Amino acid sequence: MDINALQTLLFVPATRPERFDKALASGADAIIIDLEDAVPAAEKEAAGKALSTWLDTQPNHSVLIRINPIDSPWFKQDIQLCRSKAVAGVVVPKVEDADALAELARACEKPLLPFIESALALHRLNDIAAVSGVARFLFGKLDLALDLGMDYPQPAGEPLDESAFLYARSQLVVCSRVHGLAAPIDGIFTALYDAKGLTDYARQGMRLGFSGFLLIHPAQVKPAQKALTPTSAQISWAKHIIEAEAREKGAVVAVGGNMVDLPIISRAKRIMELVSNLGK
Repeated sequence: MDINALQTLLFVPATRPERFDKALASGADAIIIDLEDAVPAAEKEAAGKALSTWLDTQPNHSVLIRINPIDSPWFKQDIQLCRSKAVAGVVVPKVEDADALAELARACEKPLLPFIESALALHRLNDIAAVSGVARFLFGKLDLALDLGMDYPQPAGEPLDESAFLYARSQLVVCSRVHGLAAPIDGIFTALYDAKGLTDYARQGMRLGFSGFLLIHPAQVKPAQKALTPTSAQISWAKHIIEAEAREKGAVVAVGGNMVDLPIISRAKRIMELVSNLGK
């Protein structure tokens, strides 16, 4: 598993081992078996033991697991699970302490995907990004909204408004770029069966520089994949840009009344490269 290339990550509760194989077959790039929020305290020990048995049957580097917080009573059990050959990386919740994260990296010797979900985590983002072993950030917007006292999510029926998270999302994208990390993974879309809503939501994140999404139901996989596919308008625009560049041999030109220079040409080529890769 190439963690840097993952775009669709599907959560599965650790209490539902009968869903693990179905999730692997869902079409998502990877599954995250969740030992944290999805598992009640009274069931965590049993869930960990069941997961350990299942991991023993899986290929190397085939799944991700979300462990319990570093200061929780289940952390040591979770570390043992992280050492399984089947575990490709560790999703770490409620990350705020870079030193504690560095200790975890040494203990499990697996790539880490820290959840950024509090004001303090955002404040310490550069320190967290600098920890050896951190692969990429995950955005925990619901916990961040709670921490900051945001009026989110909106009541059912109101238009989706993600503008309150613009600063946090941009911080994640910029910090990832500065530290040479893969682009971050955007937070969940809570409506399970709103395919159009999810596709629109995912495209908003992509405009900001996110390159993947956290999913909570197999029904969300195809809408997320649709968001990752260039639209017909994007493809048409890219073709016009590349054709103009070929005519002018790389000089700055105007296309449709807009200036076209190297960054725009590079963007057009990236779109067409993505189209080519999807066709393979």
